[in-house]
Amino acid sequence: MGLSMKPLVAMLLLAGSLAAVAQQSRLPELGGLQPANSPAPLAAANRLMAAGDFKSAESALRDYIATDPRSGVARYMLAYALLRQNKPKDSLEEYTRAAALQTPSAEQLRNVGQDYVLLDDLPDAGKWITRSIEMDRADPEGWYSLGRLRYTEQRFVDAADCFQHALALAPGNAKVENNLGLAYEGLNRTDDAVIAYRQAIAWQDAGKREGVSEQPFLNLAIVLMHRAQLAEALPLLQRAVAIAPGDPRIHEQLGQLYMQQGNFSEAQKSLAIATRLDPGKSNLHFLLGQAYRHLGRQQEAKAEFDAAARLATPPASP
Repeated sequence: MGLSMKPLVAMLLLAGSLAAVAQQSRLPELGGLQPANSPAPLAAANRLMAAGDFKSAESALRDYIATDPRSGVARYMLAYALLRQNKPKDSLEEYTRAAALQTPSAEQLRNVGQDYVLLDDLPDAGKWITRSIEMDRADPEGWYSLGRLRYTEQRFVDAADCFQHALALAPGNAKVENNLGLAYEGLNRTDDAVIAYRQAIAWQDAGKREGVSEQPFLNLAIVLMHRAQLAEALPLLQRAVAIAPGDPRIHEQLGQLYMQQGNFSEAQKSLAIATRLDPGKSNLHFLLGQAYRHLGRQQEAKAEFDAAARLATPPASP
């Protein structure tokens, strides 16, 4: 089990019933802040989080809490800012303090579950995400979070069911549709996965949701490469790399595609970028070495093969 969350349980019991608490749970996404009647420092911290500056938000919230230590809203916001900075232990401690002051919402319990995911404590993550759904069954993000957890646990049937629930509540959500495709792949329903990835791309292209992700392009391209449909996979990977040029996985897949096409010059370029972005991955060095070898650059090939062997060899015990 993870860190103790007894104050959260106590607050839920005091709420009287899950249905009653659900009426309190529909607060804005960033930590449960209600801007209309919040103090100016909290509104400013909310704007920082909306801009993705969680470190500055943390600093501002700690300053505010020093003056008002019994502000449940501020502590929930701080807990969320810590979660977004990948500080799950600190975040859970702050959620515990916040729950002693103010009943947690479904969103906040979902975030508690995300903290446990970061701590690799999947049983506790499932407990709190499930409880958040019990409080608000109309929350698509709750179903999506539970689906991601079930996918991580390789419970692909349950994951697909959760993603379908989320889509019923939020039609046109490309992120959820893409993850439904992943669940179908886990179930060896590859044709259904391809349909889901294509649908996610279509929704993104239609602008049905803000933000564009490289994931459906990458996932669909990988399936098509496995089917030797290289001509269709290439433009998908090119779109993916334009969206996320810093993702080594995309450059790796581009390199492998070019290798299969016999285009070793382009393969070398893509694999060199992938290796620079993720230098500790031995197979990238090996693939780059193969590209150099095909190009007749034997010394560079040997250096990459040596690096691959070095990285693949576990360190000697002291």
